[in-house]
Amino acid sequence: MIQPVAHPARWGLHTTISGAAALGVVGLTLALGLRALLLGSGQFDYDEGVYWQSLHALRAHPLFASVYSSQPPAFLVLLAPAHRLLGGSLMADRLVVLMVSGCGLVAVYRMLSALDMPWGGLLAAALLGADPLFFRQSVTLQADGPAIGLALTAVALAAATRGRTGATRRLLAAAAGALVATAILTKLLAVAAAPAVAILLVAQPDWRRMAAGQVAAALAGGAAAAAALLLPFVGSWPQMWDQAVGLHIRARTAPTGGLDAGTMLRELPLVALAVAGAGVALRRAPVLLAAGVAWALAAVLVLVAHRPLWPHHVVVLTAPLALLAGATVQLLLEPGRQRHAPLIGLLLVAATLASALYVRSLATPDASRQSSVAALRATTTRHDLVITDDQYSAALASRRTPPELVDTSQVRVLSGELTAEQVEAAAQRWRVRAVLLDTRGMPSLSLLPGFREWLIERFPVVMDVGGGRVLYLRAVSRSGTRLYNA
Repeated sequence: MIQPVAHPARWGLHTTISGAAALGVVGLTLALGLRALLLGSGQFDYDEGVYWQSLHALRAHPLFASVYSSQPPAFLVLLAPAHRLLGGSLMADRLVVLMVSGCGLVAVYRMLSALDMPWGGLLAAALLGADPLFFRQSVTLQADGPAIGLALTAVALAAATRGRTGATRRLLAAAAGALVATAILTKLLAVAAAPAVAILLVAQPDWRRMAAGQVAAALAGGAAAAAALLLPFVGSWPQMWDQAVGLHIRARTAPTGGLDAGTMLRELPLVALAVAGAGVALRRAPVLLAAGVAWALAAVLVLVAHRPLWPHHVVVLTAPLALLAGATVQLLLEPGRQRHAPLIGLLLVAATLASALYVRSLATPDASRQSSVAALRATTTRHDLVITDDQYSAALASRRTPPELVDTSQVRVLSGELTAEQVEAAAQRWRVRAVLLDTRGMPSLSLLPGFREWLIERFPVVMDVGGGRVLYLRAVSRSGTRLYNA
């Protein structure tokens, strides 16, 4: 009996796909595993203390009407249920951030698979997982990582409409519209993904016949998601606009923010792969090229317009760069080029490990705050409120801030959005027991004109609690005995 002989070309293609799949899975597993190890690390960014206190405050106070937020509502709304269910720990909140951001890695694979680049999609997802900026934002309690994860998922759903018909196609389009709207209402920077979603919905073989229906479904999905997120706050829309949009308009002239050379240098390998991928996509995947370039250009425009601009905002650009880089990886792993696979695997592992070490180096150990945490616990009760520009230390001590002062950042102070009079009124209204100032890290309250004079008058007991932090207390302790200046 004559046995069939496997076709050499098919065998080579099968081997390539299997090797690429293995590389991609290993890269993604390593990226997610290393992220999980960092969830219990110290503070990565000042904003983490702000959002941690915000989530605590939402248990008893309404968002925007009482709890201040410089972001649209979706971020805190998405995190609040898990925050309550899992005990309100920082690790639990970061886990939700990682889960939503991690959806973006799966979405990168699914999008490129829909565009006939399955193993390029796997490696592109692993590449994005190894990117230091995306790595940082997927374990940090900030809105950027989840917003990009949702935006990537929306783009993948839009790409999945290709080859579908009827109700399935319209449902996918509606889901894409709903997710891109949710991403934008998580972080306004995610609006840069909208052009990519639109291109993927329209740039199809039967676009003349189906484009209008798909776009209508996407708009309906987006409107439904926006209504679900915004209507509960209808009574607070003026405050929402003032806090989430007005602050950034006023902050355009504030002398704070800025990008650093280190962030830009660490992103250069991804930029180089994306530029090469654009050349490959021009010949082989024009739809990918159009979507990726549209997102990247929109991201650049958003970054130019956004103020204040911080390094973590650049993550809005890493996502489309990773999509374009997938075309480069696809080319390198085609039959006849399998020799590149081991090198790509080693580079991915090295990049992922380097990103993990870099992000770990950014963490400020909780142990460095133990003296201030111990002082807060010794001089206040769990029911006492604390005014501070170091919200993270207060949260570590299980102490809460007035809801309108969960955010006392330099941006609010230097833009004129937060004044000494407002802080003083909050202290009186909430019968604040203590004030903790950070004079080294990101000092902000001490920059308010006249604030220190008022502070010394109303909180005369002064304690240097180390690490550049100073604790101010009212003159009577919780036991009723007189306290003296330390």
